[in-house]
Amino acid sequence: MESADYHCFPFRNTSCSLNFHFNYFNVLLFLYISVICMLTVCGNLLVIVSIAVFKQLHTPTNLIVLSLAVSDFLVGMCVMPVESIRSINSCFYMGKSQCLIFNVIVSIIGSVSLMNIVFVAIDRYFAVCNPLQYMSKMTIRKTLSYIGFGWTMSILYNLVIIGFDYSNQPGTTLICMRECAVPVSNSRGPIDLIVSFLAPCIVMVILYIKILKVALRQAKAISNSTKKGASQINQKSSRKSEMKATKTLGTIVFVYLICWIPWYIMTINIQHFQNSYETFSALLCLFYTNSCINPFIYAVSYPWFKKSAKLVLTLKIFQAASKQFNLFPED
Repeated sequence: MESADYHCFPFRNTSCSLNFHFNYFNVLLFLYISVICMLTVCGNLLVIVSIAVFKQLHTPTNLIVLSLAVSDFLVGMCVMPVESIRSINSCFYMGKSQCLIFNVIVSIIGSVSLMNIVFVAIDRYFAVCNPLQYMSKMTIRKTLSYIGFGWTMSILYNLVIIGFDYSNQPGTTLICMRECAVPVSNSRGPIDLIVSFLAPCIVMVILYIKILKVALRQAKAISNSTKKGASQINQKSSRKSEMKATKTLGTIVFVYLICWIPWYIMTINIQHFQNSYETFSALLCLFYTNSCINPFIYAVSYPWFKKSAKLVLTLKIFQAASKQFNLFPED
C-alpha cells in the first residue's frame, strides 16, 4: 500500500545527504538513548551471566529475574540502537516491511517484559501469602514452563495482531510512529490495550495489595513475638529474607508501571502526540529507561548481585572454584 509506505515522510524525494538533525534536543536525545543503551546491555548482561553461571542463584524467583533481564537486554541490543540513529539521522528511513518487522520486535519484547513482571507478582504472592504452597506451586520446572509459556504467547499474540495487515480495513487509521506508518484499528485497538496492558496491570495491583496486607500482618506478628526459640528465630530470618525480596521486586513492578503507563496513555491518544516530536521522544526515553534501571535496583538491594558481578567483571567465573563461591554469607 503506497499511501502507508509514504504516509509519514512526505519529503522523501528531497535530498538528505548528510542531513543530520544537529540541534540541542536531538543531540541530547541521541546521547541519552546511547548511554542508556550501553547501560541496559552491560547491566542486564551481568544479571544474565550471574544467574546462569552460579547454581546458588538457580531459584524460581531468580529464573523470572533472568527472563526479565533477557527481554531488557534485547531492548538494548535490538531496539535502542535503531532509535538512537533515528533521533539524529534524518536519512534513516524504514520502508513498510522494515517498519513492520521493527514494530513486531518491539511489541514482542514489551509483551515478554510485561509477562515477566506479572510472574514476579505471582511468585511474590505465593511466597508471602501462601508460603506452604510456594514450594509446590513455584518449582524450578514449573517456573521454566511459566516463562516458556509467557514467551510463546507473547510471540504468537503479537505476530497475529501486528502481522495481520488490516490497513485497508474500515475503521482503521494510519498513525506515524516516527517515520513508520502504523495501522490502528478502532475496534481492535481498545481490545489489544486491555489484553496486553490493562488486564495484566490490574492483576499485578490486586496481588500486591494482598501481599502488602499479609506483609503488614506478618511484620506486626514478628514485632509482638516474645519467644526467642531457635526455630522461631529461623522462621523470623526466613520471613525477613522473603520480605526483602518482595520489597525489591515490588520496587521493580512500581518502576515498571511508572515508566510504562505514560507511554500507553500516549498510545491511546496517539493522534494528538504524533506531531509533538519532543513529547513523543520524552515518553519514549522514559519507556526505554525501564530496561536499564532494574540491574541498579538489584545492585542496591541484593548483596549476591554485587558479589557475582564482581566475580564476572574480574573474570573469576572462569575459575572452577568460583562457581562454589558463597554468595550468601551469614549476617
